[in-house]
Amino acid sequence: MSFHKGDIVKVNLNPTTGHEQGNFRPVIVMNSVPLPGDINVVLPITSKPKTYPLEVELDNRTETQGVVLCFQVRTLDLVARGARFVEKAPADIIELCNEYMHRLTDDT
Repeated sequence: MSFHKGDIVKVNLNPTTGHEQGNFRPVIVMNSVPLPGDINVVLPITSKPKTYPLEVELDNRTETQGVVLCFQVRTLDLVARGARFVEKAPADIIELCNEYMHRLTDDT
């Protein structure tokens, strides 16, 4: 199974260290091109907002509720971790997540 940009999937993020989000939780897939070995760039979603910068709140258009943590970019083999598709995120949510991810690396 392959996953695509904007897919919200549930996956086990463990093991983790430090302040990384862990456990079985939803993530949003952010890569628009296939990566080798079923690797995907994902952002974790938490049900408890942290009030950090670079959070994107999900709204009533998605079954999944909470905030996307755009500063916690991870690369995961979703197939090996047994991820399962939940739903597709709205285009404007994906676009805002992209913008926030860009802010992480833009030095202008």
